[in-house]
Parts: sequence; C-alpha cells; structure tokens
Amino acid sequence: MATHEMPLSEKTISAHDAPDLESGHGLNLLDSEGGASLRRQISVQLTAEQFERLYLQPGGQKAKGDLAKRFGNPTPLGLASFLLCLTPFSCYLMGWIGTTTAAAPTLVGAMYFMGGLGLTVAGILEWVLGNTFSSVVFFTFGSFWLSFGFLLQPMQGVATDLGATSVEYNGGIALYLIWWACLNGIYLIASLRTNVVFVALFAFLEVDFWLLATVYIKLAKASANHLPGLLKAAGAFGFLTTVCGE
Repeated sequence: MATHEMPLSEKTISAHDAPDLESGHGLNLLDSEGGASLRRQISVQLTAEQFERLYLQPGGQKAKGDLAKRFGNPTPLGLASFLLCLTPFSCYLMGWIGTTTAAAPTLVGAMYFMGGLGLTVAGILEWVLGNTFSSVVFFTFGSFWLSFGFLLQPMQGVATDLGATSVEYNGGIALYLIWWACLNGIYLIASLRTNVVFVALFAFLEVDFWLLATVYIKLAKASANHLPGLLKAAGAFGFLTTVCGE
C-alpha cells in the first residue's frame, strides 16, 4: 500500500512539552542533562486513502454505507413485476375459473405497466448498484412483456391484419418464443453461480417457453393434436416458475 510521509518541521522538543506532541503543540528545545540539545525529526505515515481524504478532498464526508443500503434492494420489485404478469397468464392457460387464452388481452395493462415499466425500473436500479446479471435479466424481460402486450393489444390489430390462424402470425410468434428460450437458456447457465431458487426459476421457465413455442407451431400448421394438453402443461410450468419466484 502506498504511503506518504508528511515530515513535521525538524524542531527540538522539551521534556516539559513532550506529552503535547499528538496535539501538535510544544515542539521546543529538548536539552539533555549535559546541556546538549537533542534534535529529532518526526514523520507521520499516511495511507493513500488517508492522504486523498485529507488533502485531495478537503472537507468531504465519507459516504455512509453501500448503495444498496442507501437506495434499497430493487430485486423484489423486479420479481413482483414479472410474477404479476406470468401468474394470471399461466392461470388462463390452465383454464382456471373457466378462462381460456382468449382472456389474455385483459392483461395488456399489466404487461405494459407491471411487466414493462416495473421491470425496466428494477433493471435501472440494479445497474446503478452494479448488479449486471440482474439488470440484464430485468431489462430483457421488461422488453418481453412490452412486446407481448403489443401483440395482444386489440388496438394494434396485429392478429387482425395477419389473421389469428395464419402461418405468418403463429409461426412468427413461435420463432420469437424459440429465441427467447435460447436466451433464457443462457440465463439458466449463468444462474448456476447464484442460488438454487434462480436455477429452478429459469429451468421451469425454459420448459414453459418451449411448450408455448410448440403450441404456436401447431397453430401455424393448423394441427390441434394435443393442443389442450400442451396449453395446460405450459400453464403449469409457468405457475411453477411463479412459485419459485415467491
């Protein structure tokens, strides 16, 4: 560690004033019994941090605590925003309370403001704290919910223009979900260094993406074989993902 010597002026020190050295006073002539003066040079060792604080940042105050303690932990916000979109969507897929996938447009508002806005804000805060992995995950999934909400928004007319049963519409969504499954697979591998909860979350979500992609591939090919079962399975794995997040 780099140190800086700050030599005090070479002065004689009297026995009378010796105790006042730490206060910076009393640097006088120190005579021996024989009358000879004893001269001594005193130096103080400062670390680089102390030198910077004393001379390069005069009057500055040290930050209290780390950023997480000052700003709070944004991870719960990101998880809550993600789960409040995925949980009801999974329930629709499983057909709870008699619902079907036709109820998905009711989630457009949640996808925009909870999934999109909430995850984006959480991603920004994670970036400020220096948590790169969490920041990237929240940013990308915030974009996912925004884009998925855009597809389901009736005012956009995407399904109407292309045709809800067309190869272009369903095949395009299938390819989109496949590449999301690939990205989520990368997150799954990266999460192996975190904890078992995140590993399980990304693992269940990986299966969910592939099941949903399979559903849209079958719709693109106008094949209804095993379609209800695939939808329920996708909803079940989505629900397991939310359980891990909670």
